[in-house]
Amino acid sequence: MRGSIALALAILVGVSAAGAQAQKPAGSARPAAAASAVKPIATVEEIMKTMTIPFSNAVFEAGGEPPKDDKSWDAVRGQAVALAESGNLLMLGARAKDRAAWMKFSRAQVDAAEAAAKAAAAKNADQLSAASDVLYETCSDCHKVYMAQ
Repeated sequence: MRGSIALALAILVGVSAAGAQAQKPAGSARPAAAASAVKPIATVEEIMKTMTIPFSNAVFEAGGEPPKDDKSWDAVRGQAVALAESGNLLMLGARAKDRAAWMKFSRAQVDAAEAAAKAAAAKNADQLSAASDVLYETCSDCHKVYMAQ
């Protein structure tokens, strides 16, 4: 799991760095087009296998059996945040299968994972359970459409 978190953080740092490059003043050394371009590396399958699935499983587990200590609550919060960001990554560039349902499902993942992160930050087991249920439905609905193809 730690390797997955490290990979997710590395990808997120890269996306953040790309965004920071886009905000550089016009006199920067790099051409504007190269500095502002997001460069997706991972495929949808890689994002799902390395981030979305392990992080969603962690949230599902915590929704059913709440963390027992502060360290565990913090870990679930981090996993939920990474899960939300993996939803954002699924909306970038060619990863977006279409501009309708795919974007709706990806955004729903972001929103449900954000709710789980907030519940974990508040150490609220009931809210975490509810967010986990919403997340599960979101994943299930998306899989019915895109994994059936």
